Amino acid sequence: MLKLSCRSRLLALLLGWVVTAAWGDDTQIDEIVVTAVREPIAALRLPFSVYVIDQQQIHQRQFRTLPQALRDVPGIMVQETAFGQGSPHLRGFTGFRTLMLIDGVRLNNAVFRDGPNQYWATVDLFGIDRLEVVQGPASTLYGSDAIGGTVNALTIDPFDADSRVLARVASAEQSASGRVQAAWQPGAQTALVAAVTGRTSDDLDGGRHVGKQGGVGFDEHGMDLKVSHRLGAGWTLDGLLQQVRQNNVPRTHSTREAVSWHGTTVGSDLRRELDQERNFGYLRLSSPGLPGVVQSVSLTAAGSRVKELTDRIRSSGTREKHDFEVDTLGLLAALQSETPFGLLTYGVDYYLDSVDSSSTTNPVQGPVGDDARYQNLDVYLQNRFSWLERGELLLGVRHTEVDTRVRRVLDPLSSESFRIEEDWSATVASGGISWALSPDRMSVFANIAQGYRAPNLSDLTRFDSARTNEIEVPVPGLEEERFLSLETGLKIHTERVDLQFAYFHTDIDDLITRVPTGEVFDGEFVVSKANVGDGVVKGMELSWQVALDAGTSLFGHATWMDGCLETYPTSNPVPASEPIDRLMPPSGAIGLRWSPDPGRLWLEGQLVAAEGQRDLSTRDAQDTSRIPPGGTPGYAVVHLRGGFRFSSQLAITLGIENLTDRDYRIHGSGTNMPGRNLIMTLAMEL
Repeated sequence: MLKLSCRSRLLALLLGWVVTAAWGDDTQIDEIVVTAVREPIAALRLPFSVYVIDQQQIHQRQFRTLPQALRDVPGIMVQETAFGQGSPHLRGFTGFRTLMLIDGVRLNNAVFRDGPNQYWATVDLFGIDRLEVVQGPASTLYGSDAIGGTVNALTIDPFDADSRVLARVASAEQSASGRVQAAWQPGAQTALVAAVTGRTSDDLDGGRHVGKQGGVGFDEHGMDLKVSHRLGAGWTLDGLLQQVRQNNVPRTHSTREAVSWHGTTVGSDLRRELDQERNFGYLRLSSPGLPGVVQSVSLTAAGSRVKELTDRIRSSGTREKHDFEVDTLGLLAALQSETPFGLLTYGVDYYLDSVDSSSTTNPVQGPVGDDARYQNLDVYLQNRFSWLERGELLLGVRHTEVDTRVRRVLDPLSSESFRIEEDWSATVASGGISWALSPDRMSVFANIAQGYRAPNLSDLTRFDSARTNEIEVPVPGLEEERFLSLETGLKIHTERVDLQFAYFHTDIDDLITRVPTGEVFDGEFVVSKANVGDGVVKGMELSWQVALDAGTSLFGHATWMDGCLETYPTSNPVPASEPIDRLMPPSGAIGLRWSPDPGRLWLEGQLVAAEGQRDLSTRDAQDTSRIPPGGTPGYAVVHLRGGFRFSSQLAITLGIENLTDRDYRIHGSGTNMPGRNLIMTLAMEL
């Protein structure tokens, strides 16, 4: 209690200082976001925690992957099982309990796994204009999976695009990546942007003691094309195509090439690699300003195909290949109407996943059930009411119908095939209010939101490795998970000060968790799933940026989080209350930025730190290839960066990450972070 009290006092002092600084300025610059309420609105007026990572931040912070671009957002811990993967933990949740959108279309599908997975890393960061992050449950607007938070990757607008070359090279990562982008406007009404990207990496140099971490390199290539055509009368037709392929991405921690650190175990596999391919596209017809009852319409038809192949050679020399292919159809209709009671946002979302799955060692199925269909139909409605130019009230409701049919699932006891046909339904609601203490400068907010997640194919039918030395087996008959979150906070947004503080509390009911069965299959402990998890996760988040003078600013963020879950840690039917898996330790960063000639020269230094995490669940403690015995040590590392624009066509950024060459690891990751890492990025407009 004393430790928490000290943190609270420190936060209060910092808040007081920043608030005092804010009152000395009268100029406010609105930051417009669209994800939180499906309409453009100033972030200050929203009753949620919302963060934006724009293209300038992406390039200047020199992030390598999309998940890494979220690491400066409070409440987010970016776990990396392997160098080619990344799985952000948003407010204590990851995997299929966080939602990723691309221009408002779901990246999540029915085979997303529990715990960390690699799918967010298949979105090309170079092709993103901005990332919008909404913390906490957003199920009323975006449906199942939107529990820890929702991230919307907004792609480049062809009318604002330019032809350019982007390149990034890094020393400790031994990586290089690049993008060649061409923009063309054949007329006033049509624009397109097309690009190809490529990435390659080799061994990873850790800190001064860990040294080289072998067996982590991989190759990636991709392309994207976006076309926008203005039809007239306010209508626009947009089309997007994306393709990415990752070759031979290792899960190094489970192989003999892993490096032991603070007692972590070295894996026994001779090889364990993933091939990933994602093809995605949509057509969207929209008009933001129509006469009549319906003022705004957006109609979207989307499709994707995701392929995954796992190639594993065990210590005995036995080779296994598991694969699946998911074809997804999405049909979305979003509308808005002005009413005497506020702005009404409503619509219908429909998604259909068709899955084929196979394995060289399982004649019935691959990682998930074979010949499967997973269908999701949602209707939603939200009303935003403004009053007295100070208040915003948001009320929303969503109803979901989910059904699945799986023709081929392996019964681990009889080794026979069986079918699954199940359905679920859920209705959830949310409400939020914000009030401007000072118009256009400072607001307080509060919200209450229900969240839910229907069991997916990974829950019901997975027959594949889970954590270290674990194998997960199919289990039908699961129910949906339920969540209830309360959040309150403060926002300041002026020319001198940008601050956001939030406290959140999320109750968890019927969480689907892995439960040991006490059996052993092919040398691995068998785990099943059940709706046995009840608990809570809570925390405080703070981010700030303060202009000290015309060319200098202080920025940073801090997170404190706690959470526990009642579950069954062993095969004995005895429940126990434990910390949530991979609980984010107290973490934060503080930095100083100097820009004497804005737009031309800038320099910044950043200190990033996290306490050691020793609050481990039973399964965390058993995951010894990723989490050291007793927990993950804390760290404090220094990053230096600077950039110079030679002309309107050429800019360069140089950075030194982990200046002191420290050995450290993000909690739950499978490899250490790079040691002293020299990074150079180049942007050249053509």
